[in-house]
Amino acid sequence: MVNNKKVLAIAMLVFMAISILIPTQVSHAAALDELVGSLATSTMAASSGNNAADGGFFSNIFGLLFDKILGPIFNIFGGGKSDPSTPGKVNPLPDPGANQNLGSLKGKTIVVDPGHGGSNPGAVANDTREADNNLAVGLKVRDRLVQAGAKVVMTRSSDTTVAAEGSSLGEELQARLDMAQANNADLFVSVHSNSNPDTSIAGAMTFYPSGKSSDLALAVQNNIIKRTGAVDKGTSPATFYVLRNASMPSILVEMGFVTNTAEAARLQEDSYRNQMAQGIVEGLAAYFK
Repeated sequence: MVNNKKVLAIAMLVFMAISILIPTQVSHAAALDELVGSLATSTMAASSGNNAADGGFFSNIFGLLFDKILGPIFNIFGGGKSDPSTPGKVNPLPDPGANQNLGSLKGKTIVVDPGHGGSNPGAVANDTREADNNLAVGLKVRDRLVQAGAKVVMTRSSDTTVAAEGSSLGEELQARLDMAQANNADLFVSVHSNSNPDTSIAGAMTFYPSGKSSDLALAVQNNIIKRTGAVDKGTSPATFYVLRNASMPSILVEMGFVTNTAEAARLQEDSYRNQMAQGIVEGLAAYFK
């Protein structure tokens, strides 16, 4: 009974924090749904006396709070650019082909992780699903990397989950990292689309694990902006699961906001997806030079 009261008290504190912090300028796609689901899983585990492999119930609670709420907010109050205005007409550079200045990628093993998939579509708005955008760009990144001589491991190549359907969020994310570990990957690149209640907010941003991979994130972010002309929302440290638990350099790219009408439309355009993929790949090549 005492343990259950402690669990309830912690859960109430977390939800109070969420109610205060949610109305901010940046919100990771499907953050609240994932947080609630994961919190429920962690609460049940704590009540039965079981702890997760990464440090137990209390560690999971604070990890989820930082992953889903505080991490993205740091981008606003930190050094990242946060111009909320809707971007104007984008005039991306012509696609030069996948092999231009990409020689540094030859022989590298890179995991491309299109976020969400299967029963988890991610953010859904303006007739677009985040999971579809992520996969479309992820496959284009794969093709360019392969042409440049890299070995590419896709966490998913179709609209599926990586772990078995019905697995917890933690199990799903860990399955993606396990693939990277099993292949001795040099890099882990997670591809996502963002969302926000404020539909005027638009732009691309790149997250990296605190204390490392900042140079990788900056190289990719700069090249994404160069290629797409998107609003530059900068780079920021974050504690997303796939970042804080990766054993190799890792980044999480938020390509744009599906909740912004203009940006959602661009994210569905094949030409824009080509530019986004090209920017990511050129950023990876710049990192290895």
